[in-house]
Amino acid sequence: MSGWDAYIALLTGRSPAIKRAAIIGTDGSVWTRTADANAFRASEAELKKFAALFKDINSVPSTGADLEDVHFIVPRTEENLIFGKKDKSGFFAAKIKTAIIIAIYEGENEVTASVRTGILIVM
Repeated sequence: MSGWDAYIALLTGRSPAIKRAAIIGTDGSVWTRTADANAFRASEAELKKFAALFKDINSVPSTGADLEDVHFIVPRTEENLIFGKKDKSGFFAAKIKTAIIIAIYEGENEVTASVRTGILIVM
């Protein structure tokens, strides 16, 4: 297990709602991702486009974001955080100095607090 895999294990262990996760470079390159039954399935092209969202984070709520062939609405962003929602699933993505941490979750709105906490701990 690489050092980045340990971060994914920490993240997914923080909330049972987190089903898939990845750590990518700010250029969209994959550093690590969940695998097997919970494989993070975003394509390379999707991740490059997704990483670019952080260059103009304030415009993201008007356009939304795409991951794993799903278009998510983005009700809010913060300085280095994007929150996306689609039905009973969603994602939190946080940009740190050289990487972006993405956690895709499933569940009602109540689970978002534990997912966000997981992201912030890994940051």
